[in-house]
Amino acid sequence: MNISIVVQRYGENINGGAELHARFLAERLAKKHEITILTTQATNYIAWENDIEETEEVINGVKVLRFSSMDKNHIRFRKFRRLVLKNRKHQRWLKRLGLFNLLDKKGMFEPTEKDFTNWLKHQGPYCEGLTEYIKENEATYDIFIFFTYLYYPTNAGLPLVAEKSILIPTAHDEETFYIKGYDKLFEKPAFIMYNSHSEKALVENTYPTSKNTKNEIAGVGIDSFEISKNKFSVPYEYIIYIGRIDKAKNADELIAWFTKYNKTLEPKMKLVLVGNNVSELVGDEHVIFTGFISEEEKYNWLNNAKALVIPSLHESLSMVTLEAMIQGIPVIANANCEVLDDHIKQSKAGYSYYNYSDFTKIMDNLTNLSPNERKQIGENGKTYVNKYYQWNGILQKFENAFSIISKKE
Repeated sequence: MNISIVVQRYGENINGGAELHARFLAERLAKKHEITILTTQATNYIAWENDIEETEEVINGVKVLRFSSMDKNHIRFRKFRRLVLKNRKHQRWLKRLGLFNLLDKKGMFEPTEKDFTNWLKHQGPYCEGLTEYIKENEATYDIFIFFTYLYYPTNAGLPLVAEKSILIPTAHDEETFYIKGYDKLFEKPAFIMYNSHSEKALVENTYPTSKNTKNEIAGVGIDSFEISKNKFSVPYEYIIYIGRIDKAKNADELIAWFTKYNKTLEPKMKLVLVGNNVSELVGDEHVIFTGFISEEEKYNWLNNAKALVIPSLHESLSMVTLEAMIQGIPVIANANCEVLDDHIKQSKAGYSYYNYSDFTKIMDNLTNLSPNERKQIGENGKTYVNKYYQWNGILQKFENAFSIISKKE
């Protein structure tokens, strides 16, 4: 089959959950199908600057077509963000109770269609060339896979090819998810591929019409990895965070809590943060920022950590959590994120916390784990990932979806 994958950013040096997921899926589907990526020239999700010169290239055997985005006007972005979120507290509360669609008969919480369109445009990436390409080349592709509910390429592109589309929403319980306007998107795809049971429940409870769409829970495959032959060693024990170092990911809270707790320890522990420091966060001498590093370096840091810490409130899957588990590394996760808490409860491969008091108790427990206890946690993680997150089963779910869509045509 000739398949197009639409995603907001793409590349080996792009770190982001949906973007990495898209690349992993594309490279595996490419072994059987013709895959073309439709994406932007941006590497930065805040400014959406056109900083990749190549408009066409091949990455690991996958064809990538890039389209330019409009320069982002941050003043207008903030204006339309305020407009579409002005009633977010009411929206979120009503939708969580399952009452939104019953009580919002007069559109009292609904932004106008124009406001929503402007929100998508000024949030970015606004790339009309990409959607024009989809419109002009719709017949070229058998299937279109769209990543992420949030951005313009999915909301403008998917309706053009709805009957042959798969939506991978990567949705989580964030305020933007409840903007009235996204409901139209969830009505349209031929198939929805969710990352987790929690994500499926969130979408279907918020946008009930999505229940009428064929769907499956696939997630992403996680492979174990070999450690570098060069022995990795640092003269201290540490816990590790991997991902975008951003206040939106609760990284600032993690740094503050760790620093406060670490003052009670002797000898001191380190907190290692791997990834781009988007929020330009700082810490004391026991907080280490590695910056963006290679996959091999990342895995070496991870494999020697006392634990991986995931403080985020909003995840639809969290691949790095699963990567830690497959390597037998305990995971400490924010229990206020349902997806992360489910991973911990189902796997018994780590700990989850609600507050600072929980966090300190977990850290105390972690530092006193016996070798046998640590080994058992590691085995639990490996068993969980091998059962639910292997590529053979996931790719078969996509093949089934392709077959269902093809029969509709």
